[in-house]
Amino acid sequence: MKINLGSHNKRVKGYKNVDALNLENVDIIHNLTEYPYPFETGSVDEILMTEVLEHISWRETINVLRECNRILKLNGKFHIQVPDCESMMKAYFTGGICSNVPHKPKNENEVLNHYCEKCKGKGYVNPIRLKMAFLGAQKHKYDYHRNIFTPKVLIENLEEAGFNKIELLEDKLKWKIKINVFK
Repeated sequence: MKINLGSHNKRVKGYKNVDALNLENVDIIHNLTEYPYPFETGSVDEILMTEVLEHISWRETINVLRECNRILKLNGKFHIQVPDCESMMKAYFTGGICSNVPHKPKNENEVLNHYCEKCKGKGYVNPIRLKMAFLGAQKHKYDYHRNIFTPKVLIENLEEAGFNKIELLEDKLKWKIKINVFK
């Protein structure tokens, strides 16, 4: 079984969607801060958690990750993606914020090849993207950020939750932390 935790309404082929909201594409309605999750220990082959963990209180992060560890099968895979707040802070302090950088680029080249007179080519983060990394998009009651992550913090959280096979993936835009965890 493969599950997409905090799926909202996005369908990922081959995954059961789990979300707190009763939406069209949600298969299992469950709040991720209510334990235990409705899955047997060691019953899940893959967990997808894309742009979710930052919406959970920093006080609950380790509990959520421990619960993911509990339900994940031996040799299972857990993919996490969260905003990279360390990169966003660096962008802010080094002049990497520019309103002429596309907020929603069509591809990464639009950002990586950005040049304008305003930032002299140093910009790689739109100011709205910066706000969203720290505060969320704020489109509904669950769309607020309650935690921030740097690669180091997320890896430490995963280790505290009992994971030890952690692979940090590259994000060329430097906006996201992408991690694969193997059990």
